[in-house]
Amino acid sequence: MPEPTSKAEVIAAMVSARTEFDSLIKQIDRRTMTRPRAAGEWSIKDIIAHVTSYDRWLALTLGLRGIKPPDLWIDDSPLDDFNRLVFKENRDKPLDEVLRESEEIWGEILKDTQAAPEAYLFNERSVEGVPYRFRACDILRSESYGHYLDHVPALHAWLEATKRP
Repeated sequence: MPEPTSKAEVIAAMVSARTEFDSLIKQIDRRTMTRPRAAGEWSIKDIIAHVTSYDRWLALTLGLRGIKPPDLWIDDSPLDDFNRLVFKENRDKPLDEVLRESEEIWGEILKDTQAAPEAYLFNERSVEGVPYRFRACDILRSESYGHYLDHVPALHAWLEATKRP
């Protein structure tokens, strides 16, 4: 995915990725969304909760609002260990709550990105308590809209597997 060089390109990439992600989710029968094995042991619900957690804590809280997320989110644990913690954190949430949170957080990310000055999105900065500097546009690309695209193959695979007789 090419790196956006303007606010308009960031927003276009965000909307495109989220539209693709949402269009696949809408094709999945709600009755199957909680069945495991969409991605390893994860269900479709777990994938949505996982992506929403990254959106909430990295894209929205850290990237766009410049607020330090809980320590879990800036820990340098191995990614698989970290994702297992996020899975456990969301495992018992009802499907309707996961879907509602996903829509709400996405709406906030889009609104905050649209309201942010271009310089805010592209200038590097630091946040107290976070051990690295970042640009909001990079956080959005890697931890939000790029993250949707990371999970699109699992959604396609689920749809293909559930269409088989």
